Amino acid sequence: MSKFKILLKITGSISAYKSAYLISKLIQNNFEVKVVASDNALNFLGKATLEGLTHNPVYTDSFEDGNMMSHINLMKWADLIIICPATANTINRLACGIGDNLLTSLFLAFDWSKPYLIAPAMNAFMYNHPATKESLNKLKSWGVKILPVDEGYLSCGDIGEGKLLDPDLIYKEIINALESKNESSAKLNVLITSGGTRENIDGVRYLTNMSTGRTGAALADDFSLNKFNVTILRSKESIAPAQKCEIFEYESFVELNESIKSLLSKNRYNAVIHLAAVSDFSPEALLIGKKKMDLPLNKKINSDSGEISISLKRNFKIARRLKSYSSNKNMKVVAFKLTNGANGKEQTAAVKKLFNESDPDFIVANDITDRTVKSVQANFKIFDRSMNFIECGTTEILSNELQKIIAGEK
Repeated sequence: MSKFKILLKITGSISAYKSAYLISKLIQNNFEVKVVASDNALNFLGKATLEGLTHNPVYTDSFEDGNMMSHINLMKWADLIIICPATANTINRLACGIGDNLLTSLFLAFDWSKPYLIAPAMNAFMYNHPATKESLNKLKSWGVKILPVDEGYLSCGDIGEGKLLDPDLIYKEIINALESKNESSAKLNVLITSGGTRENIDGVRYLTNMSTGRTGAALADDFSLNKFNVTILRSKESIAPAQKCEIFEYESFVELNESIKSLLSKNRYNAVIHLAAVSDFSPEALLIGKKKMDLPLNKKINSDSGEISISLKRNFKIARRLKSYSSNKNMKVVAFKLTNGANGKEQTAAVKKLFNESDPDFIVANDITDRTVKSVQANFKIFDRSMNFIECGTTEILSNELQKIIAGEK
């Protein structure tokens, strides 16, 4: 899994060839890179080179078949955006809010919680022109990081300012920007519950649900990669995260509740993402004929026992108790609500009911019909208590939005 996702935008400067070195260095250091190139940029650096280096297609046109929403999707995908090299023409167009191609439209669709870097490259007169200086200052005031330029021999034969900063120094600027972005989240502690409860009947048989823990593991991995301190409480049979994090396990409803209570009371978590599929009922007793036995049994039920009845007891809502368990009374609680074949109104009603029954700050709603053949869940909605919601098509987008919420960026 890559460290970070970098969206590199290349404009029509003769120094565009230097971006190939930067891409190579990023790839070698386990970054994932996608490239957006202007038509003019491709006059200096070919698509084949860029695709070969990144192992990704090169994006060039807002209306390319199959990529109609590139200006939105690429911004959601990227952890950091950089224009390298950035011509005077592009810089001035960005400052004027012009979005007449993919490269400039991407800036208008920019998520300001992410780092945006510009590495200028141009003739000294163009760099020092009042229009360019004013545009750079405006972009800087908006939160764009303007990288310095080198001074020296320029491609036009002049000597002066405007030379593209050395790619090794640009790489360091990217690292610094990413570290700065994650500085606020580096100290944030998150507890994620994942997987489904399993209620024992006789040591062989049990009641459970369809949860695989895949979404919880994916969230744990993504949060860990973005410098959160992650603890995951997962069911023993669920999918484990690949990234390094503190792992605890549970099996039954009782074990899950006791583990959550212990972890929340002994540690100071900034947030708990309560994703575990918790059984609403647990087996209480078994009736064979007139003989009643408390569950779970120590021995397997005899297959010749005849008709059997199992009585279930209702479990309380763990989500309702999370804040009372926590040593941090300002802890944010994100609960999940899974529905089965619900339409929009039914899903909203289910979310309202959970808000009323419990005390979460946010609820993530999803429907089991949006699960793929490989049990990958898609199409999430993050609701706040005012019933405003954010749609997240994938787990990756969901993770990104939850990180912003927990870091206080939303």
